[in-house]
Amino acid sequence: MKLNPKTGYSAVAAAVAVACGAAYAAVPAGTGVSQIFSAEGNAAAKATAVFSAPVTVTLESDYIVNDTVELAVTGATFIAGTSTLSPAGANAGVTCGSSVTLGFLSRSTTSANYRVTGASGGNGATCSFSLPLSRNSLGTAGTVPTVSFTAKTAQSGLVFDAAAVVATLGSVRAQFVAPSSITVLNGVVDVEKGRYQFATSDASTLLSATGTNDTLTFTLNNNAGSASSWDATLTSVVGVINGDFSFADGGNTTAGCQNSDLTSGLGRIAASGATLSINSACSQLTFTATAAGAVTIALGTSGPGITAPTNGSILDAPQEFTVDALTYNYAGQDGGSTATKSVAFSATGSGGEWTLNGLLSKVSYMPYGDGISRIVYITNRSAQTGGVSATAIDDKGKECEIPSVATATKGTVTLLSAGLDAGIKACFGEGYSGRVAFDITANIPADDAEIYSAYNVNGNRVLVVNDTNGK
Repeated sequence: MKLNPKTGYSAVAAAVAVACGAAYAAVPAGTGVSQIFSAEGNAAAKATAVFSAPVTVTLESDYIVNDTVELAVTGATFIAGTSTLSPAGANAGVTCGSSVTLGFLSRSTTSANYRVTGASGGNGATCSFSLPLSRNSLGTAGTVPTVSFTAKTAQSGLVFDAAAVVATLGSVRAQFVAPSSITVLNGVVDVEKGRYQFATSDASTLLSATGTNDTLTFTLNNNAGSASSWDATLTSVVGVINGDFSFADGGNTTAGCQNSDLTSGLGRIAASGATLSINSACSQLTFTATAAGAVTIALGTSGPGITAPTNGSILDAPQEFTVDALTYNYAGQDGGSTATKSVAFSATGSGGEWTLNGLLSKVSYMPYGDGISRIVYITNRSAQTGGVSATAIDDKGKECEIPSVATATKGTVTLLSAGLDAGIKACFGEGYSGRVAFDITANIPADDAEIYSAYNVNGNRVLVVNDTNGK
């Protein structure tokens, strides 16, 4: 009986020792594939696409004719079948140096099996396999497909030269991931410019060098593998920004926003690295990129001359912007299928917010009903005259916009309660009875303004604390 020179065991004796629980530690060493695979590229590959994984195994025992060898894969599957499969020679025998010859027996989706057809020892011999793996079985991001090696004796089928993992078959990672280098919107709408411009401008000149703009910037990522032929082919990335973009409406005869407002209208929205479209309600701005890379979306004004509603509406503030999950559209490079993947824009989906450097005052409570009247004034000590608007929220949570309450003339005190009452009547109906909170916005400097708020019940005046008189 031939002994293993490293251990003193024969292959049969080693297998018996393993079966009896003896400490027999000789296992084959192996090397595999170091490449990185795209999870999306694997998933989009056609069903018959084959990746030939090169795996080298160094034997740690001597072999005899009719011993058998099995290579089992985890995290992927073999292409099963006969020698007609591509690549050529995938089912051929394997020569391990000059000492062992393996003849191909069969292959299932989880194992490839060989029989020793010639042997003159084997310890230390190197066997090089080309394992045909199904491309679209190579797993999901974060997985590491592996292959194990097991030999069995011809006489009794006892196991020897067994390793739980002899080689890795590459690693798999997500190709399309969330954007990086995100800079959200943070513009301060300037009341001294009639709310048509920002107080300061970002560095972008997409709109013009003379206007003011606020930019949303980010980088779309194509996290490619180590071999581009295994990646998915990116065709487009589509995302939706939610907010009030009515300032871009060019004031044409068609109600609402159209894409022409972005290209031939006022020039108040522009982008690089993507194309833009807008919905008719002016509430969703959609961007489409055909390649990964930096994207900049600029919102604002194209010049200093926008001072009247005929040239577009005001920049609405305060408001928050959100960005929906992005849709990556892609296909397998090898004639595989097309697919889509939804990727969160960020952990929060926030696109930023706009604030206002004018007066913002919250009046937390105003009652409506028989025998009740409101007393609301605004004091404007500044040299600027500005419009006053409000948002009302009733005690059932219904929200109502009152776009024009009054005009706060410079250096005067202006009554607001009449305009607020008219807005409540229009929103909630004649004879409304209940409780309402107001968010009052005035296009005048906040430091030079104050709101007086009270109500009268059967001749008794009750003061209501707000953001300005409660300082």
